[in-house]
Amino acid sequence: MARLPHGGECLMRWSRKVTFWDHEITKRKKGKTYTVRWTVDGERHRAPFHGKTAADAYKSELVVAFGNGEKFDVDSGLPQSKLTEQNPMTWYQLTLQYTEARWAEIGGRQRQSIAEGLSEATLALLTSTKQRPTDDELRAALRQWAFGERIQGDALPEQHKATIAWLEENTVKLSAFEDEQTGPALARGILERLSRKQNGKAASANYANRRRTTVHTIFKYAMELHLMRVNPLKTVSWKREQSDDTVDPAVVPNQEQIERLLTAAAEHSEIGPRLVAVFATMRFAGLRPEEAIAVERDNVDLPPEDEDDGKQFGEFRLHRADSHAPTRFNDDRSKRRSRRRLKHRSEKTVRPVPIEPRLVVYLREHIRKFGYGPGDRLFVGSRHGVLSPDRINKAWRQIRADALTAAELKRGLAPTPYSLRHACVSGWLAANIDPAQIAEWAGHSIETLLRVYAKCIDGNAKRAKRRLLQALAEEEAERKEQGESAGEGGGEAG
Repeated sequence: MARLPHGGECLMRWSRKVTFWDHEITKRKKGKTYTVRWTVDGERHRAPFHGKTAADAYKSELVVAFGNGEKFDVDSGLPQSKLTEQNPMTWYQLTLQYTEARWAEIGGRQRQSIAEGLSEATLALLTSTKQRPTDDELRAALRQWAFGERIQGDALPEQHKATIAWLEENTVKLSAFEDEQTGPALARGILERLSRKQNGKAASANYANRRRTTVHTIFKYAMELHLMRVNPLKTVSWKREQSDDTVDPAVVPNQEQIERLLTAAAEHSEIGPRLVAVFATMRFAGLRPEEAIAVERDNVDLPPEDEDDGKQFGEFRLHRADSHAPTRFNDDRSKRRSRRRLKHRSEKTVRPVPIEPRLVVYLREHIRKFGYGPGDRLFVGSRHGVLSPDRINKAWRQIRADALTAAELKRGLAPTPYSLRHACVSGWLAANIDPAQIAEWAGHSIETLLRVYAKCIDGNAKRAKRRLLQALAEEEAERKEQGESAGEGGGEAG
């Protein structure tokens, strides 16, 4: 069996330097012993058999594995395929090892996402129905303790003991994925499970694809540790749902609708006036909610008021975001939020974003009314606490209902505050700003920008074609006018 230390680091030494020797035949009172002999990177290995046929078959398996290009473990002398067959690790044990190994390198939101994805996959990999806990009991034990509190060092709660004990005995072994009969069925069962919500209805493409990515990654991890030879999800044909993360221009609010939303926010309860500048920041600077709520005094550079002619730009200099997740997934368990680096950026990356003149006005007004909060935060709640995306989304639902017409609500206009960011980036594209510059401001890769905003770009192309037709018409009219002027001039000369 592969020797795997705590945390998942693999200690095996691999080599392709393999030499096979003739059988060693030993005569004993009970008969002959046929010993298969070979070396791996100079290390000698032996496997005794009571019959020549069995010894020949075993050596043949080793030779075939070598011929197939497999690496051999120096310590055990076995090829990767043999180690996989002998590996008794179960799916549940793999998930424990994987989540523990990944914990330190990711934030709370991603830890939560991994816990959800692996929990659903686990429900497809159970081996018994005898005394089986309910799906809800299994999900709770996995998400709350196995993939969260356990890694934080918490003891197993009494309410989860029976469920965890059952899981330890009733998930498939990894070797089952290598079996030609069971492997494909298990892979399809996972894919089917990840494509459904808990109520059995089809999940959105984005949600399903995100959970599939989690399971693909754990199988890749198992392959890196030589616990598996192939990713079983890649051995079956499965039509991946078309991603629906492309922004639909039909639900992106225009400026008049945004002004209605901001007006409704200013009139909404105690928190509303404080959210006006938050929403304006998302609309005019394209910040994500977790980036906006992390902005502090040092991140904001506004132009001097005495020099402001209404055309001056300021600048955000972003380097952190505040993500929110259940406390069991955060390093600081006294808080639901954790401060992380910017999405898809390194720890030291600073992302500059322009503060256009319209946003300058909103930010100055916000600072005059509310000042800065604890820790020099620009945006805080009515009791000076840290804003959370959940609180912002709750207020948005009520603001949206007050600001939009029945028809706009019916067609799904501005479903979340994130729509304001979409409006900002769409506006930058409509202004024909270089996509590379837009991607830098928005914190996207150019590839992601062009994919997510493809329909907005199509709309810009249509507008550009209309402008081109208009320019051609004007050019043609000017040419005719010049021709007629030349004709009139010629008549006078005659």
